Amino acid sequence: MMKQRRLIQSIKRATDILGIFIQEKRTMGITDFAVRLSLPKTTISSIVQTLEALKFLEKDHITSKYRLGPALFQLGMKYATNMDLVIIARAWMERLCFQFMEPVNVGMLAGDRVIVVLRVEPENRFMVFPQAGSVIPVHTTCIGKILFAHMPADERNAILQNYPFEKLTANSIDDRERFMVELDRVKREGIAFDSEESIVGLAGIGGPIFNYTGQTVAGFVITGKAENIRKQREKMISAVRYTSSQVSAQLGFVP
Repeated sequence: MMKQRRLIQSIKRATDILGIFIQEKRTMGITDFAVRLSLPKTTISSIVQTLEALKFLEKDHITSKYRLGPALFQLGMKYATNMDLVIIARAWMERLCFQFMEPVNVGMLAGDRVIVVLRVEPENRFMVFPQAGSVIPVHTTCIGKILFAHMPADERNAILQNYPFEKLTANSIDDRERFMVELDRVKREGIAFDSEESIVGLAGIGGPIFNYTGQTVAGFVITGKAENIRKQREKMISAVRYTSSQVSAQLGFVP
């Protein structure tokens, strides 16, 4: 039998007061709190005044009602920024990897470069490129296309102004105009493709990862033999869309 935890009553009541705002979007007064929690107004008043002093609640001095305070916003931001993307994403990427028995990479932007931060491989599978820590091309890779498709236009234009569209294979996009058309498609459809654009015989299908603000913080890609990617294309597209939505939801993203 699990031992019941002993809770400090005043702290429990304080969290109950704060918890009301999860459902309520309006400001609340002492009477509102007392009715909702079935507690005397004198009890509620002392707790609310303490929460206000600590900036967990903020008082509207015109209506004498309360809303959530800046201290909670700061804690929420701290929580969001401390969430480890790699830890959250790993289980989903492993699931993708073993569903299709192909490697899965996750990459992020570092300045104007795309860096692989996580790579998951099937057992006994070895592939030299790209490993975690690799800097990968923007214009020929799924992750690069995803991150640039969702980047603010002025930031993207500044990076692409002098970008060398090196033709790595016969399928590589080698000019800015074609790349911008591709980015529009990626943003519209939510899926990026690498059709043997970096390495002959290697293809990929990838999607975005959004955070709680709606910002694209990373991209991921199932990558492997082009023949296998083509054979399972529709199943992979469906799996990538689902994985994108699930990882993003865990980061607080609401579509």
